[in-house]
Formats: sequence, structure tokens, C-alpha cells
Amino acid sequence: MRRLMGLLTIALVVALAACHETTIGYLITENASYDPDTMYVRKTPDPVTDAVRIEYNAPWVSLQLQGYEGTEPIYFYVESVTSDQGEAAAATFMSELTIRGGGALMYPLENNAVPGTYVVSVRLTNDGYSQVVENAMTIIVTE
Repeated sequence: MRRLMGLLTIALVVALAACHETTIGYLITENASYDPDTMYVRKTPDPVTDAVRIEYNAPWVSLQLQGYEGTEPIYFYVESVTSDQGEAAAATFMSELTIRGGGALMYPLENNAVPGTYVVSVRLTNDGYSQVVENAMTIIVTE
């Protein structure tokens, strides 16, 4: 009888453990970073250095985020922006900042940014997971 009760207890524990939903896939961001992790944006583009950018009105674009792993598809979002110029400047900057596949950040050539330093945090999301890479990119806007 004791043996039967022990087997029933084990069967019950196994059955209860099997009833919870397991999230499919994975997302690892502990090594995620941009390389380089700083991008410079000139409010007034140099007519020589930035000639092609000016001609095509091309945005400033970072490299893609590196060092993350996860089940595809992975979506990228700008989570937050902080600035040494205050919250209003950070909000304006964030409203103009976009992110595309692979986590590449894009900032328009013609923008309303106040010159200063902006620090961007990026959220990665896939089916069942969402994680933020804090202070992932520093963007320095110069006159």
C-alpha cells in the first residue's frame, strides 16, 4: 500500500509539472552591444565629408546591434533616451530616432535635436520574451 501511495504521489507531481505552459524559444541579451557604441551626428553637415549624405538626404545610421541570440523573429524598439540637455531635448530626439532590422539606429539628416549627448536603450522582443539593453548607444550631436 505504501508503495502504491508513493507511485501515485510521484505520478501526481509529474502530471502537475507537465500542466504549466513552457515558453517556446529563447532570448539572450547579456552580451548585446553596438561596436562602435558611439555615433556622431552633425547638425550642419560638412559640404565635403557629407556631400553624398546631403545629396541624397541620407540619415545617420549606426551599425547593427551585435552579441544577442534568440528565436527569430526578433523585433527592436527604442526603449528610452536620456540626455545631458534635459528631458525635453531627449523627448524630441527620441521622437525623430528610428530603429530598423538588426537594431540599426537611424537619425534624420534634417532634425530638431539640440546639440548634446544622448544615450539610447534598446528593447529586443520575440515570441514570449522581452529584454532591454540599457545604455546601448551614445549619440553625440554637434553643431
